[in-house]
Amino acid sequence: MRRLLVLLLLAALLAGQHPAAHAQRPDGLDQPLRTANMCGPGDGTETHFTLAATGDTFPHENIQAVGEAQGYDTLFDYVRPFLQAADLGYTNFDGAMLEGAGYTGYPNFNFNPALAAALKNAGVGLVSTANNHILDRGPEGLDATLRVLEANGIAQHGAAPSAGPPRPPFLPLTLSRDGASISVGFVSATWGTNGIPDPYGQVNLLYQSSDYGSQGGVRQEILDAVAQAATATDLVVVAAHWGYEYEFYPRDTQVEAARQLAEAGADVILGAQPHTLQPVDILDVGGRKALVIYSLANFLASQGAFQSQYYSATSVIFYVGLARSADGQVRVTGYRYLPTIHVDNDTRPAPIPPGAAEDVIGHVRTIMRDPGGLRQLPADPPPGRVEVCPPVLLGEAPDQPIPGDFAQHYLTLGDGVAPRPIGDAIAVFGLPLGPVAAEPAGDCATPTRVLYTERQRLELAPSEGWPGRVTGTQVGVHAFEKRYPGVPVERRTELGAPEAFADPRFRSFYEQRGGLAVFGYPISGALSEDDPTSGAPVTVQYFERARFELVPVPPPGGGLNDQVRLGLLGRELGGLEGLCGVAAGPATVAAVNPAVPPQAEAAALSEVGEGGLGGLAQAFDGASWGLVAAVAALLLAILTLGFFALSDWRGYRQRGGRRGYRRRRTAHERFATARAAAREQSGAYPAADPAPLPAGQRQPGAAWEYDAEPAAPARRGATYTPPDDEDDELLQRLLGR
Repeated sequence: MRRLLVLLLLAALLAGQHPAAHAQRPDGLDQPLRTANMCGPGDGTETHFTLAATGDTFPHENIQAVGEAQGYDTLFDYVRPFLQAADLGYTNFDGAMLEGAGYTGYPNFNFNPALAAALKNAGVGLVSTANNHILDRGPEGLDATLRVLEANGIAQHGAAPSAGPPRPPFLPLTLSRDGASISVGFVSATWGTNGIPDPYGQVNLLYQSSDYGSQGGVRQEILDAVAQAATATDLVVVAAHWGYEYEFYPRDTQVEAARQLAEAGADVILGAQPHTLQPVDILDVGGRKALVIYSLANFLASQGAFQSQYYSATSVIFYVGLARSADGQVRVTGYRYLPTIHVDNDTRPAPIPPGAAEDVIGHVRTIMRDPGGLRQLPADPPPGRVEVCPPVLLGEAPDQPIPGDFAQHYLTLGDGVAPRPIGDAIAVFGLPLGPVAAEPAGDCATPTRVLYTERQRLELAPSEGWPGRVTGTQVGVHAFEKRYPGVPVERRTELGAPEAFADPRFRSFYEQRGGLAVFGYPISGALSEDDPTSGAPVTVQYFERARFELVPVPPPGGGLNDQVRLGLLGRELGGLEGLCGVAAGPATVAAVNPAVPPQAEAAALSEVGEGGLGGLAQAFDGASWGLVAAVAALLLAILTLGFFALSDWRGYRQRGGRRGYRRRRTAHERFATARAAAREQSGAYPAADPAPLPAGQRQPGAAWEYDAEPAAPARRGATYTPPDDEDDELLQRLLGR
């Protein structure tokens, strides 16, 4: 009886689980695709191209009726601007165009040849003819279809004329823009032709079997064709008509076929047949990346009756990015997409407007493996070419775009997946200070591309996936060691510990604005530093890649970005020279304007060295008296500085040469102590105010507040001798004192 009760309880628990609480797929196709975009540095050394790919074009009778009545161009009115915004538009042409044979829909499709002209006008210049409906009107219909496509300037692969030469292994194409070009090898093949005989062997078959239920095992002739295309062209695109209808995820046969095609040399694989979207993936083949979308669903078809169950009226225009680098290498840069849905009684595709069909948008983003919509295009017609790797343009810095992978890092606060409010990005990184530069990484040795922003120095790691594809230089460590020489850096790796963060607001900012990937570990406790602009004391904490600062007087009701700010370490760094002590080359960002530290000025003066005066005398021989006077003044200034330096050295020797860090009190502490002493000595004021708490401490439950009251004047005649500064308690512990 007890066993029965236990079994019933387990059954009840399992039955009560939410349907969404399913186990993650072993292939990960239901998870965000972090490796999606591989845009590169965006430093102007590459030329980018865009391919706009769509799914099955097989208009049913109701769509054909609209085309006959209103003209076939009207079928593409809503999507034409989006197709024309690419260098090449593609679709799978799923049917025949045999004029005079009657225009029909399912199960044997035959279209008016005017459909081809409308496709060309819409921006489609390439089609696949290897599919299960291409022989719906037999060899005669296929021959007629190929003639119509050729007459309208639409390239095709996948089928050949019955009386013509043998099927070519691939179709060579050339894309050109901005004086650069890439060659593309296009291969198309299908699982079968719905059992319709192919007496002349006109159609490319993908699998060993042409039976719908026995898909699997890519034919060797197809793999050989892909390999030939990879040898003869820069990049290979394969159109695969495969899979099973109305399934949201590919079967193992598709996944294995994609792997075989990629290993043979395919760079892009465009799937069709299931009539609903299937996921995107990036395949790693010996270090080369291949992009596959397992199903592009229906582009122009009327299957809205199954929309609620299978999203069969939903599709995307799938943009594939290609790039040629200065050294001639061609690669895939990633993808973007425009969700579409059939409108006007299920007769034509259109972008889904903002705020509409949110469940459909959610489904599309899930299948596109882009839950935050980072790669989704807006529904408004694009003003120009669709770029798969668009730069970020900020109104505050219109002349400094953030390009390439740096743009994705900036928009997502480092995770590469979910877009964040642009205000958060500015709060974390600040504005860009210049273009991408070729400089060493933070180790001052590894060559890479870097982007300076006001608050960070970003480095590109092109071989890494997200979130490590772009990382920040450890400018926080650099700034801490420069300001507090001799103080050890102590990384607080236990981020959950209460003492890891100097203030709860720092913890909130850290956790909500990028965390470890963006800021690194905390490396100090609370410190008090003077604001460089106002001189007011500011509580700060250093991290490996940032310096957190509490805003002295946050606006009432302000959010987290109004309470915590990041130090301008990107500006303070001083470029490559400040980081590595090496003068920057011509590619270095010129917009970084750090303040030159006094030590650097002294070092520059010391370079005069022995013989310097003689050299100066020769240089000024015959010069004007004004110039001579200027040189004399400079020499006098150097002698004066030397005198003060000697006096300081003698004082140091008299104090016994005590070494170590000596904290300079903040402006707030100096002001408070002076005011208290003045009040006591004058007798005109009550007893001194309570002494300020040491930096980084506060009374239990007290808010972080700063006294903005103007200083009360001391009585005339009152004198005050400031006491010696007290060492900071935190740094005493760090120094072991």
